[in-house]
Amino acid sequence: MEKITALAGESTLLVKIISPPYFHKGLKYVTPLIFAAGIYLLIIAYPVWGVVLLLSCAIILTTKYVTEINLKGKYIKDYTFLLGMHLDEDLKRLDNPDRIVITKGDYSQMLNTRWRSRQLDWVDYTGTLIFDGDTLALLTRNEKHDLVKELKEFAEFLQVGIEDRTTHQFYWIDLSKF
Repeated sequence: MEKITALAGESTLLVKIISPPYFHKGLKYVTPLIFAAGIYLLIIAYPVWGVVLLLSCAIILTTKYVTEINLKGKYIKDYTFLLGMHLDEDLKRLDNPDRIVITKGDYSQMLNTRWRSRQLDWVDYTGTLIFDGDTLALLTRNEKHDLVKELKEFAEFLQVGIEDRTTHQFYWIDLSKF
């Protein structure tokens, strides 16, 4: 689940969206073991390998994908945060936020084994910000109701409406019900 924070002092002007872990969640649970192995290698006189394992723990625990929306500076910045550095930074102008659009994704995958085949079907909903002829995917959830509740915060911050395009008849969502 994304973590949404507003920076102190600029709570009405800057929002940071910190996406779920960059690395697989299972790898985050294994990092204490990797850290212990790194300390052990340092103790038994393998400092290079110990430092490599300790550095990999720091990289696994600190890497995040961040999206900043700044209304004062009128920009959206996407970057990967690694060990205190901003990598792969993408900066876009945000002069005129238009609306947030909810779209539906239908997915299907066939799993084949020797004994039987099985088809998995699932649906997800994505909230996308449309601004200045460009787009930014904000959130994706499996339940539309949960997505709208979380997008309400963005809509109020950006002062835009939310349009539902998951049915054949598009409509604006009444945010007072959420």
